[in-house]
Amino acid sequence: MPDGPDSSLPEGDPPPRRRPLRTIAMLPTLLTLGNLCLGFAALYCCARQLEELGAGRTAAEVLTRNSERLEAIAPSYLAVGVWALLAAMICDALDGRVARRTGAASTFGVQLDSLADIVSFGVAPAMLMMTMVRREFMQWGGDPLGVHRLAQATALIALIYVCCAALRLARFNVEASLEEAAHRGFRGLPSPGAAGAVGSLVLLHDHLEYLGWMPAANLVTWGLPLLTLGVSLLMVSRVPYPHMVSSFFRHRPFGHVIGIVLVLPPLLLFPEWVLTLAAWAFVLNGPIRRLARRRAGQTPQQVAAPGAAVVRDEEVDLRRRA
Repeated sequence: MPDGPDSSLPEGDPPPRRRPLRTIAMLPTLLTLGNLCLGFAALYCCARQLEELGAGRTAAEVLTRNSERLEAIAPSYLAVGVWALLAAMICDALDGRVARRTGAASTFGVQLDSLADIVSFGVAPAMLMMTMVRREFMQWGGDPLGVHRLAQATALIALIYVCCAALRLARFNVEASLEEAAHRGFRGLPSPGAAGAVGSLVLLHDHLEYLGWMPAANLVTWGLPLLTLGVSLLMVSRVPYPHMVSSFFRHRPFGHVIGIVLVLPPLLLFPEWVLTLAAWAFVLNGPIRRLARRRAGQTPQQVAAPGAAVVRDEEVDLRRRA
């Protein structure tokens, strides 16, 4: 029987001392905490939506803002939660970049970022999806087509999504410390990308419902749980995905700037449609690129390391400059 917690150490060796954390980088930490707070805000919006449903008020009767323009952009509490989720994605995209640019990257920042991400991109999207589906089922009334069983299945899918997001973040923390290319590409769908895909459909659904396009809105209601299950499996897969933030900040041809400028007007006029198309284009980008590379005859190792080509290109550039 062991005598105590230190019985596994050799006799005479003192227990290892832990160094206390004395300083942290302020700006990256505040950005990460902003990500966490915005994820909590999305969860709060889910609670408010369920509270209104418990009071017998439909989503159309709940005005989230006193402005017609804002009401069109965020017609429900869930839509407000999706916008909070998108703001959390911006904070998540900036905190690591700021930390590396200022030389303040640390293990503390990596761990705090993962803790924030599991709330914002793990729990919050699952709750948004489950709340939206449950809200629609409650408004239909009765139990058509076994709605009660479908609601239970939706809750199970939400749980699977949270577990896959946690596994995805834990795997990234382990592999990122061993592979320098992990910050240039991902194995498996990144959790912010999965959250954006799920949240964009919630936002699109409420926009369609606000316009009165009920057949299209009902189609999103039925399809969202299955699509959520799909992105859950992509998170824990080995499908390669590019690092969009790093790609955006690298030097690009002049034509890329023109393309971004041309996208801005549709984004401002039709944000729900543009965000949905962009989010799902990124989700489908990984499987399509993997199939294309396999048909081109690349090995699985080359397919699984999307950042390797980028690293080689930058090494060539450095040699040319030298």
